[in-house]
Amino acid sequence: MERRETYGPAVPAEVALLTCGIDVQDDRLELEVVGWGRDEESWSIDYKVLWGDPSAPDTWAQLDAYLGSRFEHETLATGLTIEAACLDTGGHHTLAAYAFCKGRERKRIWAIKGAGGGSAGKRPIWPKRPSKANKGKVNLFTVGVDAAKEAIYARLKKSDAGAGRMHFPLDRDAQYFEQLTAERIRTRYVKGFPQRFWWKPDGRRNEALDCRVYAYAALHGL
Repeated sequence: MERRETYGPAVPAEVALLTCGIDVQDDRLELEVVGWGRDEESWSIDYKVLWGDPSAPDTWAQLDAYLGSRFEHETLATGLTIEAACLDTGGHHTLAAYAFCKGRERKRIWAIKGAGGGSAGKRPIWPKRPSKANKGKVNLFTVGVDAAKEAIYARLKKSDAGAGRMHFPLDRDAQYFEQLTAERIRTRYVKGFPQRFWWKPDGRRNEALDCRVYAYAALHGL
């Protein structure tokens, strides 16, 4: 909260491209647009909640219109559009999420599912190839959420401008930061070997963290 900055509504001059992460809930879609600069320095450009039933077409029409938006930029007269977006297909509206992504892959709107590190070690943030073994017959990308969260949490500690620094505008409230930092690393022992995992306390919301993970995954997808 103390490191929030004054910028906007125009996208800061240092930002070269935009990505978006979208989380699907039972009564809404939540999304964050992140601006990326040199060495993955980032700026939170917009955080939005699109209220509506994800099984209804109107909700997805709102998302489609938003993803096609052009964002004013401090130095680029043409502004910026969202280069890539990752849409989480987990939860109760998987088929609706598949249907939205199908036909939009040429716009780099990607269907994803999150997965932990796995037994073989740390899963990469972006897979080498997608899977089509799903009911929607879409390209489904399995995102290594553990590696993404570790990178994000490490960067939250950076207070100096430059590589990896995360910038937030003044309109981000306390609830946003509580969600962004909702999870913790814990260790469990499997057959005598320590295994680290991400844990969310009961009742804590983490949508802001999920949206940032997906926006970061979209950058890796590019």
